[in-house]
Amino acid sequence: MTKMYSSILALGTMLLATVVNAQDVTTEVLENAQELSDRWVHYGKNYGAWRYMPDDQINKETVADLSPVWIKQTGVTGGAFEVTAMVNDGRMYLTTANSHLIVVDPMTGDTLWRYDHDFENVDLCCGPHNRGVALYEDKVFWGTLDAHLIAFDAETGIQLWDAEVGDHRESLSITGAPLIVKDMVLIGVGGGEFGIRGYIDAYDVNTGELRWRFYTTAGPDDPNNDTWEGDSWETGGGPTWVTGTYDPEMDLIFWGTGNPWPDINNAVRRGDNLYTNSVVALHADTGELEWYHQTSPRDEFDHDSTSEPMVIDEMYAGQMRKMIVHVSRNGHVYALDRETGAFLFADEYTRVNWAERDERGKPVLREEFYEPADKVVFPGLYGGKNWPPASYSPDTNMLYIPVTEWGTTFIRREGEGRPGTMDLGGIPRFEPSGTGYVVAYDIRDRQIKWQVESPGSFNWAGTLATGGGLVFSGAADGYLRAYDDETGEVLWQFQTGSGVYAPPTSFVIDGVQYIGIASGTRNPVSRDGVGAGISPGNYILFSL
Repeated sequence: MTKMYSSILALGTMLLATVVNAQDVTTEVLENAQELSDRWVHYGKNYGAWRYMPDDQINKETVADLSPVWIKQTGVTGGAFEVTAMVNDGRMYLTTANSHLIVVDPMTGDTLWRYDHDFENVDLCCGPHNRGVALYEDKVFWGTLDAHLIAFDAETGIQLWDAEVGDHRESLSITGAPLIVKDMVLIGVGGGEFGIRGYIDAYDVNTGELRWRFYTTAGPDDPNNDTWEGDSWETGGGPTWVTGTYDPEMDLIFWGTGNPWPDINNAVRRGDNLYTNSVVALHADTGELEWYHQTSPRDEFDHDSTSEPMVIDEMYAGQMRKMIVHVSRNGHVYALDRETGAFLFADEYTRVNWAERDERGKPVLREEFYEPADKVVFPGLYGGKNWPPASYSPDTNMLYIPVTEWGTTFIRREGEGRPGTMDLGGIPRFEPSGTGYVVAYDIRDRQIKWQVESPGSFNWAGTLATGGGLVFSGAADGYLRAYDDETGEVLWQFQTGSGVYAPPTSFVIDGVQYIGIASGTRNPVSRDGVGAGISPGNYILFSL
């Protein structure tokens, strides 16, 4: 009897283990995602957006043997393939330009199910891209170009609910990946060049019901409404089109916000224009603001601060500090106290000529840029670091930052803009060409340790750091490269056949480590940053 009971217990344990190993994405899984190499379940790998893969099967010695396992041709054209692929429970989730969701077998690339979203014409500033999905329990969540948030059954693709996040006829759109926090799915909106009022939404994962909304321009009920002249807050911009981060211990959500509107003409919106170009810290259950830090008050150079606020514990002034590390488009890396938002330090990670900084890190415009019509600004309109994500390695204490150094002259136009139409408030004129880089910035030493050119006028591909001492990043010339994380030496490269505008990811299945990358974009890149041709999207998976 004892043997029979033991056998039943053992069988039950095995079955439970099977269910746990192949099952839903739980809160526990999300909170411990950094330690789970067999899946990629966050946009940024973990809640802190480290994009660090700890496994070292692919390392400095073995990377020379890395080769493709399969190539998935999506057949989708019309925009860049910018996805961060999610992997869980035998499924890989790919999203493409123009709102297509393709779910494939990660071992073969075979399509398991697909959803092609039908939508009307949408006003877009910068292309019909999509950067990925979010996973929770047995569901997958995805935002569409016409500003819908849709939930699907992860196994079958059956639609569960559809929430309208915003009216696309008012130029609201979604290009970023959602973020799961507790039993909510969070999403931001695009449309900063059209005079929208930006916000961050939280929806119930089971019903699609709106739980809360945080507006990124301070209205009359906000004490910071006086940072907007007149009623300019109503069309003040502040888009939230890049995925935020979360600290479960503090129960705070961190999100980057974009430019005020109109982008270049700040004469019609005097004041600091809170909470544009900021990191905001929000209470998870209510969306209530805990703190904010603004990187570019009353911005006139389109220096969005939408980049991921990285949740990192690092040494500063002899103490381990709980930080938010934020790489802003304005050319500075900011370190903030995660609990209070207090400024710790800021450093330049690229060429900066438009401002000095005061003791709180606030940029102070240099006098010669008061009238910028004949001045070339660095960073220009593209950044610095634009949306492509950086990575952080706890092995080296470095950030690996995709950087563009391409100057822009900003010519203001007088008069008010017209909300609902794309209006920059002036004309940006680019220098004949720019240069892309991968930059390694040491958080502890506060120094750039190495900088390697990334071929092309700008670097629009994110980075991945690994426990094997490597940094993976693509480039506009179509190559995916592996760099030595300490020196920047290129140890391996592969021609994908098209410009790379996406960050790599990695996972381990059955003891084999894989690296994946999306390839396909406007290619080649022309002088104004818009491609002369369009390449269809392909996803490539590599292993040793």
